[in-house]
Amino acid sequence: MTYQVKPGGARLGVELPFHYVRHFVEGLVATDGIQYSAVATVGTTAVEILNQLIDPGINLHLKELEVSFTQKFEGLNGSFVGSMNYYWQIRPEARIPSGGFAVNFTGTYINITGTIVKAVGTLATSEDTFEGYAPVGSIPYAPIRLVLTAIGIQASILTGKVKNTSYVRFVGAPIPGT
Repeated sequence: MTYQVKPGGARLGVELPFHYVRHFVEGLVATDGIQYSAVATVGTTAVEILNQLIDPGINLHLKELEVSFTQKFEGLNGSFVGSMNYYWQIRPEARIPSGGFAVNFTGTYINITGTIVKAVGTLATSEDTFEGYAPVGSIPYAPIRLVLTAIGIQASILTGKVKNTSYVRFVGAPIPGT
């Protein structure tokens, strides 16, 4: 009797939980323990502060998605107290089985924080943290892409960056055949 093994990281019907944590900021260790992503300058057009693919190395059917985001914005304009909007979005970018073959699946972006409106004064700082569990019904697969977008209102000029305490953690089952 000859057995054929299907490609993929797990056998069909076996859902072993796969845990994965990804922090967004990496680099040299800081003396105060705080690291930030590269700084992006924000004006009156939308700017991506962070755009990162979170890839665990295998395709997963997500069971749980935990997020923790801390972003920091600083006002630069010396004569104007500005306000800004920003939001975090996420979408799946995975390979899933379809008709016996693995196909690319790119979902639509889902706002996971809503649009946040903040006043950022001259040379002032605004830092917020969002934490919680995102619904996996709208984000069923991993890898995922995470984007932080910001836009200044009126003539505000600011900088934005993401703190090293920000992370995504997910639990999922490997998708056989991908």
